[in-house]
Amino acid sequence: MTRSSRPSRPRSLIKQLDASTARVWIIDAAGDLIHLSPSMAEWLGESTETDESQTVQTMSDQWVDALRPDPSIRFRGHQTRRITLLEHLGESKGVGDRAGVGESRTGDEALTAVAHWVSLGDSGYTIGCVGEFLRDSEVPLSDWLGEGGLRQESLLRELIAKHQTSNARTADILLAGESDAAELLRRRVTTATSMRSHLGLFTPTNSSSRELALRLHDASAPGESLTIVDGALMDAELLEAYAAPAIQSINQHDSHRSNATLLIERLDEMPDDAQVKLSQWVEVFGDHLRLIGMLDPARVVENHLHRGEPDDPLDAQIAELTHMPQAVTGIAKPLMNLMRAMPITIPRLKDRREDIPTLATALLREAHRSGQPQKRMSDSDLPRLGRDAMDALTLYPWPNDFDELAEAMGSALGRVVGDRIGRDHLPLVIRSYRVGPRTESEQEPERIENNFRIDSLDEAVQKYERELIERAMEASQGNKAEAARRLGISRARLLRKLDG
Repeated sequence: MTRSSRPSRPRSLIKQLDASTARVWIIDAAGDLIHLSPSMAEWLGESTETDESQTVQTMSDQWVDALRPDPSIRFRGHQTRRITLLEHLGESKGVGDRAGVGESRTGDEALTAVAHWVSLGDSGYTIGCVGEFLRDSEVPLSDWLGEGGLRQESLLRELIAKHQTSNARTADILLAGESDAAELLRRRVTTATSMRSHLGLFTPTNSSSRELALRLHDASAPGESLTIVDGALMDAELLEAYAAPAIQSINQHDSHRSNATLLIERLDEMPDDAQVKLSQWVEVFGDHLRLIGMLDPARVVENHLHRGEPDDPLDAQIAELTHMPQAVTGIAKPLMNLMRAMPITIPRLKDRREDIPTLATALLREAHRSGQPQKRMSDSDLPRLGRDAMDALTLYPWPNDFDELAEAMGSALGRVVGDRIGRDHLPLVIRSYRVGPRTESEQEPERIENNFRIDSLDEAVQKYERELIERAMEASQGNKAEAARRLGISRARLLRKLDG
């Protein structure tokens, strides 16, 4: 766009600017200089008696270039930098008295000053001015927030630090124990924290597994933006909305993209269209987008793990998952392959019972330290776990796993009066648990008929599954959400099976 064909100027804005003594100019959407305030024209040594539009058109192109902001202003909306106005010897217009704040000269050849630009939203106009400006990082926080704001910010930082420290301690306790499963878990976590890669956490989504995921992210990619989404609730449109911070972080710089991490809870329950969108993002953004997926292996491989005793059960589990169709696993193969890059499984308490005494003691100390019951203030007040309580903890099946153990220790600490936690101080569901006598079928191996045979195991399984779904739908009177709850699966997964 030439200067002669530029669009109409914002007259009302110009009148307000010209009424001030500020050294101001206006740049339009095409990057052309369209206005100089009288103070700015005088500072530049231009005559204020000539027509202002003529003054703008006759200015040196080098000066116009210096008065333009950098293209990056469209991302931040404002910009501050030093400008240099060069003059050609022998062609000077007789620069007058330019003494002012923030500028300096080198002989008669150059004038330097600090300039600040502000973009006026969607109007396309940018206002520039000369003066004394500090970078945002140089402005004291007290100037931004005031004393009250500083106290609030300090309190917020303290709360965030406490939360991060608490997460780290809980994750450390989760890794404790002498069992083979605990040792394998620590090795995998150590490896995962040493590099930035896609992570697959094969564990139910709960408080403890989420805290471990946060620790893995903070250790392997410190300072990188993290966005958490619940996969079971996401369709493609919702995923785009919730993941917008991560995607915008990657797209923030055209020349040098930043990195971002998406933590997807219940990835195995994510609807198909959202999984497709997630796969497309990974393909487009490459290593700039990292995924940490959490999926419950018990949903899909419970009946596929009893095929020998491999050195690492997780390897067999992942291999089994990979060869199953998405209709069974709940996750598309491209995403499953990403989860295999660095797979980590958190063993259930029922599979590491020898670690329960260690975990219970550590969680009891953590509950005491965090002051759940306010009456306890020092380690000397920490009660010990009695033998009867420890036996009950070891015997209990822990359906809600590590989180349930942590809650049990906090509850017992709140009930106990003396220095010993007994069975009676534990939650009712734990202290009342008993192992009943085995049924006849459990005592004796089931007789296997020599002539047993079926035409197709897959067809038999599908038929049985259809019968269960029909019974659940009848019991819930057609309410799909209630039927999914009765079947122990997500509503999205039930819909997929009904559509199939």
